[in-house]
Amino acid sequence: MAGVLLLLALFPAWLLQNLGVSFTHHRKLIHVAAFTVLAALASVGWTKHKTRLIVLLAFSSVAIEVVQGAKLIGPGPDVFDWIADCAGMACGITIASWTKRHRVISPPKRSGEYPDREIDCERAMEPSFQAIVDCMLEAGWARGEIMRSLRRLISADNMTQKENAKVEAQLAIARAMSRAGRPL
Repeated sequence: MAGVLLLLALFPAWLLQNLGVSFTHHRKLIHVAAFTVLAALASVGWTKHKTRLIVLLAFSSVAIEVVQGAKLIGPGPDVFDWIADCAGMACGITIASWTKRHRVISPPKRSGEYPDREIDCERAMEPSFQAIVDCMLEAGWARGEIMRSLRRLISADNMTQKENAKVEAQLAIARAMSRAGRPL
């Protein structure tokens, strides 16, 4: 992908026009779109080095503008192209971050109970669990704090489920008594 974008950015304008490719009307949108795709794909594959990725992409954008400044290639350097590239980077990184938080979880391999169902559940949950831990570590929380907090959240969820079950049972009794004509 990066190679295709680089070729399109560095091909002489006259050669692209001879091939029937023209970017003159929507150049800034094309810059935004190209760097959106490039940043999104790069940040999905290079998750732990976001700052390096931003620096690399920004430097690449500047380098493209400098090379385009050579009279052989065409349009010349344009600071607004670089700004459009940076806007595309921001969009791409945002999209990649959003998709990481909204991953699709694998369903069970088959319906009903089967011997490895809980193992399959663990495998399906592990990437999202690891993503939560990684985000918490990046935010500055210590691993021990994260694990203790997760245990407390699990405990609180268990208590909530028990209380909900009690309320549901009480409601079922009240409905049954009401249908039978007995006072509550």
